[in-house]
Amino acid sequence: MGTRTIYTGALVLVGDPRGGSFQRVDIEVVDGRIARLAEGLVLEAEGAESERAEVVDASWAWIIPGFVDTHHHMWQATMRGLTVDFTLSDYVWTIRRNHSGVHRAVDIYNGTLGAAVGLLDSGTTCSVDYSHSILTPEHADAGVAAIQESGIRGVWCYGLYDPHTASPYFTSVEQRLDDARRVRSSLFGATGDRVRFGVAPTELSLAGIEQAAQEMVLGRELDCLVHTHTNARWKPGYASEIKQLADAGLLWSHQLHSHCNTSDAEDFAILADHGAKVSSTPETELNMGMGFPIAAVADRAGVVAGLGADIQSNNSPDMFTAMRLMLAGERARTNQRALEQQGIYEMGGLQLSAADVLHFATLGGAIGLGLEDECGSIEVGKAADLVLIRNTSLHLTPAVDPLGAIVMGARTSDIDTVIVGGEVVKQGGSMRAGVVEKAIAGLRESGAHIVAESQAYGGMTPPQPEWWGAATAGTGAPS
Repeated sequence: MGTRTIYTGALVLVGDPRGGSFQRVDIEVVDGRIARLAEGLVLEAEGAESERAEVVDASWAWIIPGFVDTHHHMWQATMRGLTVDFTLSDYVWTIRRNHSGVHRAVDIYNGTLGAAVGLLDSGTTCSVDYSHSILTPEHADAGVAAIQESGIRGVWCYGLYDPHTASPYFTSVEQRLDDARRVRSSLFGATGDRVRFGVAPTELSLAGIEQAAQEMVLGRELDCLVHTHTNARWKPGYASEIKQLADAGLLWSHQLHSHCNTSDAEDFAILADHGAKVSSTPETELNMGMGFPIAAVADRAGVVAGLGADIQSNNSPDMFTAMRLMLAGERARTNQRALEQQGIYEMGGLQLSAADVLHFATLGGAIGLGLEDECGSIEVGKAADLVLIRNTSLHLTPAVDPLGAIVMGARTSDIDTVIVGGEVVKQGGSMRAGVVEKAIAGLRESGAHIVAESQAYGGMTPPQPEWWGAATAGTGAPS
């Protein structure tokens, strides 16, 4: 037997978080995986010398599965706070049309590392990185190196979108596809690695169905996750991208479609039929004019749904906030209809619960990434991706309902310990020595570089020319 640790005394959320089954059990972790969940494991461990284990008293904690973030552009952590008052159009012009093009490979590394460390610090142990600022092969390599170094679990998706630059390295779709193949074969190992490979196709509104087919089929060729921006454009008469993809035979189960705010019941039925999954990012969608998050609607239609933080140029990687905004946004949307038709005392029960959004933020997300056998819930056989929340603070005492208290009352400052695959990356409220300092230094250096470079085209909020609105009338690439 290798490394063996027993966490004892905590109230543990066992199984699918939607079930809300908190149990007073010990967690035995052997070689990074959950070996047993039972009472009295500490007493048993006091027996024979060969069975000795490190015992961690966690009587002060609730233990929940690590959060799973299902949509993130990690490179944008180099520009925190920039987009808080942006519409989606402002974002596309400023970030994707301008600032993306001045990011060096080292800036992709610094942004990705900084974002991943921020996710871990916030209790997210698994994330997908939709890396769509790949100007050269070195940019791709830098993003992979950073997410692998960070210690987070997840899927790194090669962004096939072609950022605007004066002298592009890639001059054809085929060159990008070949580079994605290179990255998959040279930088990723077995499918059981902590970070796995995926592809992120260009938006259908930008690429057209023929290019989209080339890019999406690459995911099938490489047997990896396909992670897309889908149905995120509000425009009268704009055709459903889900229906277009279905008609072209481009939908299958190992796909994760982000945003989907314009989707209707037929769209969700199509996704459900194909086993495809969706991701909602409540903070960016509600703030940037993208529409109401659809996780709850998709879930009711039989489509697996997860939550994501999207961009750290806009908001923190805090899953507590994402859950609360998802809950409030969906309740506001459905409640208002009931209020207007029936009245406040006749409206009946709520259609979305705290347990639902905790499921979206954990197991739902893991299923969306194809990692449900590894993470998303605390079950024997899964990786020990755990978050220990200190439950002794004033704002969490007394907790009549621990699940409700976590979803609506917990803060990132309550996260004491974060464990990924049995490896403790945060303890006593502090990340591992040196990792935060390195992340901050890199973010500061890259942030200063981007500010300096942006002066050539109007600064960090460059003015939009008159032609911009007309030029994007048929596009509208999401974040």
